[in-house]
Amino acid sequence: MQKFDTLAKPPRLTDQIAQVLAQRIGEGELLPGERLPAEKDMAESFGVSRSVVREAVSMLKYDGLVETRQGSGVFVSSNPNTRSFRIESGLLDGAADLRAVFELRSIVESAAAGLAAERRAPEDIAVLRGHLEAMATDIAAGREGVDADTAFHTAIARAADNAYLLRFAEFLGGALREAIGAARRNSAQFPGYPDAVQAEHRLIFDGIAAGDPEAAEAAMRQHVQAAMTRLGLTTKKANPEEINDNRTRRGARDSRPRPVAKAPGPGPAAA
Repeated sequence: MQKFDTLAKPPRLTDQIAQVLAQRIGEGELLPGERLPAEKDMAESFGVSRSVVREAVSMLKYDGLVETRQGSGVFVSSNPNTRSFRIESGLLDGAADLRAVFELRSIVESAAAGLAAERRAPEDIAVLRGHLEAMATDIAAGREGVDADTAFHTAIARAADNAYLLRFAEFLGGALREAIGAARRNSAQFPGYPDAVQAEHRLIFDGIAAGDPEAAEAAMRQHVQAAMTRLGLTTKKANPEEINDNRTRRGARDSRPRPVAKAPGPGPAAA
């Protein structure tokens, strides 16, 4: 029997649109400083949803090709030939590369959570609470909740008050969007897992709201490790009961002195 070469996986719509826009920028069809068409117009032109266009533009943004101007839109960067750090989406099809990116995520996002616990403002807590409640609503409705999940992590980086952490977190959120969705789909197959995922996010929120960098960092590290387990990137078996055990241990520490921080206000009800 004749053997055939394995067919390569077709590129995602997001990647295709990002490549088309990048090509237009590279060939000078879109000039430095020129405003990109509105998201709605590009979606109609490409025949895709606005969310696909939004993600494609995000890829270009974190590749240094375009930039957002508050209230004005998205523009071609003044020096689009200067390319920034990038994780090619095609690399994330392999377990080894995806594991490496999640290890990077653990380091960066744990540090961001710790800084957020030290620097967060009351409005940051309100935003985080809103995303946490949105995730709970999505879980109750049987939805994946990827948008709220990604927004929650980005809001943590914003609360850390470090522009470079924020840019990197936004980049990671776009690069790992499919992986986050896969992790949530895997979680939904097992009783108790969606609630465990929500509890992981709640622990992160609690640490930040309480101004406890150590607790916030530990909770984020545990969350990323658990996500890796749900994606089959580790050999350790995930146990939803560990989340409750960690909540109990954290409660035992609540009586120790906390760093002086701005009052966060009450947290949301547990999902």
